[in-house]
Amino acid sequence: MAKRHEDRSGYRTQRLRRRRLERLQTWQSVTLYVLAGIVAFAAVVGSVYLARRLTAKHVKPTDTNFLALLTVGAGERGRQPVSGLLLFDKAQRSYNLFTIPRSTLLLGKHDEYLLAGDVTAQREYPAFLSRMAGAPIQYTVSLTYADLRRLTGGVDLEVTLPSAATVELGGVWRTYKGGFTLPGAMVADALSAAGKTGPDEAAFEAALLRAALQAAAVRDASSRASAVSAVASRDGAEAADARDILTGMLGGHLWVGQLPAKGQTSEGQFVYRPDPAQIMAQITRRTPGFVSRYTVQVQNGSGEVGIGELAVQRLAVLDVNLPAPANASSFTYRQTQILAGPRALGVAEDVRAILRRGVVLSGSQLSPTSVVVIIGKDLTAKDLR
Repeated sequence: MAKRHEDRSGYRTQRLRRRRLERLQTWQSVTLYVLAGIVAFAAVVGSVYLARRLTAKHVKPTDTNFLALLTVGAGERGRQPVSGLLLFDKAQRSYNLFTIPRSTLLLGKHDEYLLAGDVTAQREYPAFLSRMAGAPIQYTVSLTYADLRRLTGGVDLEVTLPSAATVELGGVWRTYKGGFTLPGAMVADALSAAGKTGPDEAAFEAALLRAALQAAAVRDASSRASAVSAVASRDGAEAADARDILTGMLGGHLWVGQLPAKGQTSEGQFVYRPDPAQIMAQITRRTPGFVSRYTVQVQNGSGEVGIGELAVQRLAVLDVNLPAPANASSFTYRQTQILAGPRALGVAEDVRAILRRGVVLSGSQLSPTSVVVIIGKDLTAKDLR
């Protein structure tokens, strides 16, 4: 009897083991099928992605307007950095480089005040500048001082200063003015030189960087291309973008000036405070994707040729969309009229303050955030120049 019970127990145990083994094998099969499906799907997706990457057309920065950050010498020991915002205008095929004085006051992540020269080498620097400009910085081109000398070919620079500037160069305070020649070997020291005053340093820096880029631009095309390739010799999209930007900048029309800012002494230290109105007019408005909540349409109601374009230029300091000027229904308006939509009265008042002419009227028929400026004979081109 005991033996029969043992047989039954053994049989049940074996059957339970077989069932467990069968379930385990089933789950293993299901898992393998799922994994095989995932691997196959990943392979298909990967092949499609790779095919698109290999066949996609490379989009160059110069295919449209862009805003880029150019830095020279950021993080180099014993040197002061130079930086600037580079704006490309595709319609004009022009490059505008706004140098950023090291004493420019910026706002950090927590609204703390920072000097541009102290944070140029930080990775957050583009974000600080983007916040100041009210527009995204799409590209960053970083050069060493050795890179800059390679681009210029090491030649002496012909520098022109609009006004005298005193800087410390080679341990000696020197005053430069007008046109002068700077030896190529001194470019790095001169660009990172301290000025006697903030304006001295900013003007000297902008003049030297302008001279260096002009020297690079006048080299023959093959030498310039070779220098650009050597500077941006790495692989990858960032290096390709840097090569495209440098090639276009040195081969096109380049203007170099200073970031619109107002100098002042704060707590015993001279600083430049960015000028929001002029930055809006000269930089932000020309960046890709600029869109404002408000729109101001200028109409010529006086008949004077070119008056609409001049008014648009004057109003460019406002954070508004400014479509091309148009003609009014007639040229018989004696007084300038500023018609404001229901939510645009404040903008209309700003327009009147800038033009110093006109009467603000209700434009109930307009969209809520629109303003229409009809220029009358009380506003002339002479008033806007």
